[in-house]
Amino acid sequence: MKVLSWIVLAIVLVCTVVGCRKAELPNFVTAEEKNTMETFQLLPRYGKGGVGVIYDPLYVFTRTKRNEIVWRSGDDPREWIGQKASKPEVVVFFDDKVWSPQSLPNDFDKSKSVVFFFEEKKICIYDYVHREGGYYERYPPEERHDN
Repeated sequence: MKVLSWIVLAIVLVCTVVGCRKAELPNFVTAEEKNTMETFQLLPRYGKGGVGVIYDPLYVFTRTKRNEIVWRSGDDPREWIGQKASKPEVVVFFDDKVWSPQSLPNDFDKSKSVVFFFEEKKICIYDYVHREGGYYERYPPEERHDN
């Protein structure tokens, strides 16, 4: 019985450690691109009115309590809402959809994608479409709102 208790405790500990891992960038993001994402501040600092422009029609919200991306598909506005802003999260915008790095489709083409790395204090972006990247700062938690 004691052995079984130790095994269960070990499994719980491993699951906790694996579950608490920080969000990681996809393996196709090079060190140079990651450095650009983290060191080049996009202007205006928080985006205009809490909206950061990636390229028309792709935007990210910097003032919301959750990770959010908005884009237009034809005439229809679309949005993706992720985890709480305090949790790190990585997503890839490709083929008019938002994907987790683990679920990218077989026809994925890096040159037609945008990688978003959401952190508590900033949102890092690398736009492979236009070969540029940087980050927007997030509003402090007390100034964030639900969309």
